[in-house]
Amino acid sequence: MCEEQTVSLVDVLEEDEELEEEASAVLAGSDSDHCSYPQGYVKRQALYACNTCTPQGSEAAGVCLACSYTCHEGHDLFELYTKRNFRCDCGNGKFSGLQCKLHPEKDDVNSLNKYSHNFFGVYCTCRRPYPDPDDQVEDEMIQCVVCEDWLHGR
Repeated sequence: MCEEQTVSLVDVLEEDEELEEEASAVLAGSDSDHCSYPQGYVKRQALYACNTCTPQGSEAAGVCLACSYTCHEGHDLFELYTKRNFRCDCGNGKFSGLQCKLHPEKDDVNSLNKYSHNFFGVYCTCRRPYPDPDDQVEDEMIQCVVCEDWLHGR
């Protein structure tokens, strides 16, 4: 005999609320429809680095959530989670041949943006990808609140 598990509407609503809170923490209230560039250097926003457009060896660049969906769909992206005081680079001088579809009028460079090796998909002082296919030890990464780099928990 098979026992069916029942789920109440309250359970569904509580799970939905938990998922929304988690998404809000990860995306920091980022807008998925509008480029953040007009807002200037955003206090905290979800960022992505496009390995397709700015691979290692080129200049580091970061794009907002909306541009990751609209301008970089199907590209190889590194999720950087949230960064502070950053202005979307999508389509600026660091991107040869790509114009931002959401906000094409941009300065060539956002001089106040800060970049790290994270923008090329490597993390920690070991400068390895995460997850690291060569590391047999399961480990989570934590983000330093000061430098915003990702470090191994161990």
